[in-house]
Amino acid sequence: MCYYRQNVGVPIFGAKKGDWFFVDEDELLSVEEMTRILKVSRPTIQRWCRDRKLPAAKIGKAYRIRKEDLDKWYEGKLIEAAKQ
Repeated sequence: MCYYRQNVGVPIFGAKKGDWFFVDEDELLSVEEMTRILKVSRPTIQRWCRDRKLPAAKIGKAYRIRKEDLDKWYEGKLIEAAKQ
């Protein structure tokens, strides 16, 4: 279990800039795990993270996303698609 500080933007749902949040490392997904789940390429995932299209945080040199945040993001995309 780790504490992380949210420094840029608001990529973690409900977090404000400068907030500290507690995360069980088992809940964090890597870019590789996101590519398998979303069935898109590594460069696409990295671009979405960099452009803040995914609610990911950069921890060290790598992007990470909480499983629950990815689920919320995906549900939002499904709702958007249903409205069109």
